[in-house]
Amino acid sequence: MTHHGDILETEEAEAMARAAVDRAAGTLQSFCADTFVTDSLLSYISGRAPSLKSLQLSMCDEVSNEALAEAVKSFPQLEELEITFCSLNSNVCESVGRACPHLKSFRLNERWTILQRGFAAFEGMDDDTGALGIASSMPELRDLQLIGNNLTNTGLAAILDHCPRLESLDVRRCCNLQMDDALRSKCARIGNLRLPRDPITDFKYRAYLAISDDYPGGSDIEVDMYDDLLDVVTDEEDAEFDDMADYIDGVGSDADMYDDVFDDV
Repeated sequence: MTHHGDILETEEAEAMARAAVDRAAGTLQSFCADTFVTDSLLSYISGRAPSLKSLQLSMCDEVSNEALAEAVKSFPQLEELEITFCSLNSNVCESVGRACPHLKSFRLNERWTILQRGFAAFEGMDDDTGALGIASSMPELRDLQLIGNNLTNTGLAAILDHCPRLESLDVRRCCNLQMDDALRSKCARIGNLRLPRDPITDFKYRAYLAISDDYPGGSDIEVDMYDDLLDVVTDEEDAEFDDMADYIDGVGSDADMYDDVFDDV
């Protein structure tokens, strides 16, 4: 179910989803929704869909780690899980893997930032928690997508070592990965491989810009993923990302930066 709207419409969308779950009478095998799913709705589904095999959630900021970890305990047959642009952290990965031993496809996609490559060297931007959780609990994985993740070579190597059935791997915009010879050698067996700098234009969601005051020269700017200014991230823009950190230091004002960054979009 796809939904974009105000609070009232969100409540209506949730009511429709509950009704659909009820009509399935315990036979629901797939649930796909964006924006309106909450902890409450997820709990409702988990109590009425023991045969669920596919769960796809995107932009559901009202779903918590705790609620998802609890819900998947009721989905022992789950084979596919997608979590895209939700407010969840990587700690949930191991919980999911332990609860869903038959999981074959896992997609945990985060909002990558246009300036992320410039910030990647700053302390705290690398995090292998999710990758190590996947490696330790999802041995049956065939398909893994981690767009915009902060994992490092250590985390990816662990996944490749402990997920022997992996056939498809997408780590685009994972800016902490350094694709050296050792890592490329481990990836050689993957039939469908998307690397950090591979084009992202075929992804169904758009780029995201967030510059934090925590970083030198930064300011708070957020460009909605539906904004036409960021309709697609072109290869030309991608080639400019490596120089972005140097550019930031010379920015005179928020307005100037906004104008300059998007002149060619």
